[in-house]
Order: sequence, then C-alpha cells, then structure tokens
Amino acid sequence: MDSNSLNYFPVLKTKDAELRAISNLDNYVSESILPVFELTKSRITKKNVIGDIAKRVQEIAKIQVKRPFILDVTTDNKQTNSQTAALLNPMAGYRNWQAFLAAYADLNIIPMIHINFELDATLSETSNFVRASSLNYKTLALRLPPDLAEEDYSEIFDAITPYLGHAKLDVLLDARCIRSFAKKNGIRPIVSQFIESSDCVHMLADGRDWLRNVVCIAGSFPLIVSKEGGDEKGDFEIFEQSLWTALRGIRPHLKFGDYASINAEQVEIGGGTFVPRIDFCTNDRFFYHRFRRHEGSYAKCAKKVISDSNYRSLNSWGDDEIFTAATATPTGISPSFWISARANRYMTNRAKLYGAK
Repeated sequence: MDSNSLNYFPVLKTKDAELRAISNLDNYVSESILPVFELTKSRITKKNVIGDIAKRVQEIAKIQVKRPFILDVTTDNKQTNSQTAALLNPMAGYRNWQAFLAAYADLNIIPMIHINFELDATLSETSNFVRASSLNYKTLALRLPPDLAEEDYSEIFDAITPYLGHAKLDVLLDARCIRSFAKKNGIRPIVSQFIESSDCVHMLADGRDWLRNVVCIAGSFPLIVSKEGGDEKGDFEIFEQSLWTALRGIRPHLKFGDYASINAEQVEIGGGTFVPRIDFCTNDRFFYHRFRRHEGSYAKCAKKVISDSNYRSLNSWGDDEIFTAATATPTGISPSFWISARANRYMTNRAKLYGAK
C-alpha cells in the first residue's frame, strides 16, 4: 500500500467501542486510513483477571487482516496493567516490546518507538530498540507533542535517525485534546506550534530520506456534550478540523489525524448516569439530540437526527444504526454502542474528506 494514499490517521484505544467502530467501516474507508492503536487491557472477567492484552491484538488482527497499522501502548492509568507496564520498560532496548512485536510478525505492524527520559536519560535504550527493529520493519513510528523546544527534538532525533538503516519513520505530532485551549485562545497558537514543530522535524537531519510522513493529530470532542448546547440538542465546532483547515495551505506535506470523535481523556460512565444521545457530524461541526429517559429514548433521538436539516447519510454502518433505531428497534442502548456509531460515521466522513473513494 502506497503511503501517499494514506491520508487519515485515527488514534484509537483498543476498547470495545473503538474496535466496534473501526471493524464496521466499509472496505474503501479501511483501505484509505492508517489507524494508530493504543494497546489497552482487555475486558476483565473471572477467566481473564488481568485483562490480557493478547486478546486485544487478536481483535486488531481480525479487523486489519493484512492492512498496516501503527501499534502503540497506552499510558492511561485506567487502561493499563502489568503487561502494558512491562512493554514500556526500556531495559535492554525495550526487550519486552521487541519480543511482543516478534510474536505477531505475521501482522502488518508499524511499531511505535518509545521515549522514556526518566528511566533512559540518554535515550540509549531507544537507540538500541531502533537499531534492532530497523532490521525487521520497513517503517517505524514516533509520537511526540508539538510544543517541544528545538533542542529536545534534536536530542530525540539524534537518538533515532542514525540507527534507522533502510527503515522509514512516521512522525506523529500529537496535541491531544485542544478543546479548552481553542475555545479560550483560538486556533492560531496551535497552528503555530504545528508549523514550528514540523519545521524542526524536517530540519533536524541531513537528507531526511528517512522521513515518510509527518502527521498532525489533535482531538476536541467534549467530555460533557450537553455543556456545548442545550439539554435536548446542540452543536459545536470540530476544532481539529479547524486546525487542519488552517494548516493545509501553509504546510501541505502534513497528514491529518485525530481521536475519531472520542475524547482523549476518556471517563467511565456508571450505570444510570447517562442520558440517551445520538451525535452526528458534518465536515466542521458536531450536532446532537438528547432525551432523558422519562421523555424518550434512542428511538426518539434517531428520529430527531434524521429530521435534522444538517444530517446527510454517508451510507455508513453508523448511519444504518441511526435508521434502525428510528424504527424503535435500536441494535444497542448503551453509551458505548452509540460512541461506536458516532466514531464509525465520523471516520467515514474524515476519510472521504481526505481522499477515500
């Protein structure tokens, strides 16, 4: 698959909602994106008391088949376990991470390079990981914030680029959730960060034949949607799209990534604490319809969505679920299910925006 045809890089934790969303993408969408999976523990049961991460990789394998994907490891304390901690241990060139990747050599994995200044101050173990991995992988990935000082970028790339050999590098500049900052300060300061950081990436090494993609990643889906509008309905800006719109004319080489309409700082929803809600996006805004249980349900939300003048079906699985719910027989009635429908439809929309046909 030509990297130039991969224009959208959604970042997804390997939780049920995200995996359901991406597993139901149409093939033409799946072929046009390069997902970044943050490996999390699996669902804990009596037979799976630690939340074995192998189960999550098995689910990814069924979804991606032979398609490439970037594999990272979560640092979210709510989704980690002893296994994820071991993978992030820098000892012996991230030996555990190397061994884990080798166990899934049949998958088309692009491994994430990890940086841990606390336990690997000189980044020598990162260098050792890159040296070993460049023998087995054509492409590696590196995820960094866009607001580091030039000397910090220089130190990191000096620890990596001399050891890439023939391997290429995808650099993900990840601002995480930008909603609060963008609402208060506007989008221009974030644009400047990405311009400066992407310039640093391009300037730091001679030749730069090792660089395959530089990806702008951000998210802005709110933790509490109802605060963005009314109790029953409302709409709000997709700030990552505004960021990309401002960037693409200035830095056309940048690729686009986001959190697939899922807040980067996820929270668990307790039973009985949610209000049924269905969200849908246009190119630059989200809209929602929401009804308390004594006033209606997902069926009522779905009917309101379909009658909303801003709604247009994308013929995605997420749209199919909205139409099914409107018949008063929704497939799912949990927040997790409707996060999946929202993310599925959103990723379809973004992929179409960025070249999927």
